[in-house]
Amino acid sequence: MRSDDPALGGGGHEPVLAREVAEALRPFPGGVFVDATFGLGNHTAAVLDAVEGIERVVGIDRDGEILEEAGRRFVRSAVPVDLVRGNFRDLRALLGPGSEGRVGGILFDLGIGSFQIDRSERGFSYRTEGALDMRMDRSGTRSAYDVVNGYSAEELARMIRRWGEERNAGAIARAIVRARETAPIAGTRRLAEVVSSRLPAQGRIKGLARVFQAIRIEVNEEIASLEEGLSQAVDVLAPGGRIAVIAYHSIEDRVVKQRFQEWARGCVCPPHLPVCRCGRTPALHLSSRRAIRPSEEEVARNPRARSARLRAAVRIAPEGREGRGNG
Repeated sequence: MRSDDPALGGGGHEPVLAREVAEALRPFPGGVFVDATFGLGNHTAAVLDAVEGIERVVGIDRDGEILEEAGRRFVRSAVPVDLVRGNFRDLRALLGPGSEGRVGGILFDLGIGSFQIDRSERGFSYRTEGALDMRMDRSGTRSAYDVVNGYSAEELARMIRRWGEERNAGAIARAIVRARETAPIAGTRRLAEVVSSRLPAQGRIKGLARVFQAIRIEVNEEIASLEEGLSQAVDVLAPGGRIAVIAYHSIEDRVVKQRFQEWARGCVCPPHLPVCRCGRTPALHLSSRRAIRPSEEEVARNPRARSARLRAAVRIAPEGREGRGNG
């Protein structure tokens, strides 16, 4: 099964950290593999090519358009691939009753794909003109237009500071509010011009990217979805099941790191107690203490991989023993 076959999801785009993801999922304990951010299925195709023991794939994505395209790519897959439209924050419901403790592996690739970025009408990029949308799920009721034109200056500043980590958040928010007094900000180019007017020349592009990132995270409730999705992922993993998460900015990666560390921790009783009274046992075993980064060779081939960070862990059986498939 070749991962570069367009019918199997290759689509001409190399998935980020594909080799490292495959390593994180081996040895696979058997059963279902869940790609919680399926996209066009590039990661799934690479995983099927490199990991043995996968009996079925469930691919989840919020974007109905991308799933429609992906469905055509996987019609010849030797392993059954079920595509489900939804938000991974509802993972248990999307997988159905009886899914807890039965999944062999889960992948979250938190980056926004070229399928969305390269379509100007989706409004994700400041580089091209398009309507202010930024919804991953286009049936959602709140768009970037609503955020940019509806939030107060204080709300905009708080959002840009929190989700974009942009130091000029206050000045940018005030500029947005002033600009929309003349006419609503409806397009990406006008928003980029307003934001750029309050950014220093040096670092302007990075500042624009941070502001657009902040709006996108707000529109799609990405951090809340991530926290809920990770928690449910741990619940549905079988003992020995493996979870891999690729993050692309420090906010996402911080959430993944903190949650993994929390679930890998055992007893939390005060040190002075002679015996454990909390009864807490670890749920995860961390595959590595540090995030895995792409190689220089991969970044040279695919500059979008530059900021990627992979964290992986293995589900521990409730009794505290590592389950089948742990290495």
